[in-house]
Amino acid sequence: MLKLHGFSSSNYYNFVKLALLEKELTFEETLIYTGAGDGYHPEYLEKSPLGKVPCLETEEGFLSESRCIVDYLEQSHQGRPLYPPDAFARAKVVELMQVIELYLELVARRLLPGYFARKAPHPVLANEVKTGLEKGTRALQQLASFGDYAIGNRFTAADISCIVHLPLVRRLSRSVLNVDPLATVPKLDSYVARMESRATVARIRADEAESLPRFGEHLRERYGIGG
Repeated sequence: MLKLHGFSSSNYYNFVKLALLEKELTFEETLIYTGAGDGYHPEYLEKSPLGKVPCLETEEGFLSESRCIVDYLEQSHQGRPLYPPDAFARAKVVELMQVIELYLELVARRLLPGYFARKAPHPVLANEVKTGLEKGTRALQQLASFGDYAIGNRFTAADISCIVHLPLVRRLSRSVLNVDPLATVPKLDSYVARMESRATVARIRADEAESLPRFGEHLRERYGIGG
């Protein structure tokens, strides 16, 4: 059986978990947090070389990096396809995913220290993040239609990317910078409402909410973050 290693407060973990749920695959979950090393779960490095989550355990071995894992699931398992069959349409899905991950999520992730510490970021960092998010938002508007789905006429991995990454972008920006870089994206809010009504999305939201107290305890114990 497939085993998914990680924790439900991680958006990258939820990227893979949502793919598994959408493809209706059977899997188990194993709790592990990031930061594996000499002093914390060094054995996990044998599964995920950088100590990152998620990691997927298969009969053939271990895989890390969320998009790599989803590509593997798509090619090796039956279930609802997460990519279009047409080569160009598939490339457009991957293009949108990459823009979301590299030019929105990773940019907003720079705000995490301020978010956890509840402190305003340095003005230089704040300006860099704001500028980066503005550029990423323009690209998002150009690539995504946000009709029934993020792109095209069916649910794809691009929808998974939107579902798990864009809420984090908005939450970090609102909390730390007091701005919502995605507020002006046409049709985004109604699209999000439709996606949140999916049973699979409701599942990951419920699991994330249930896991938050334990995640908060982990942050306090290991990093001294939180009250």
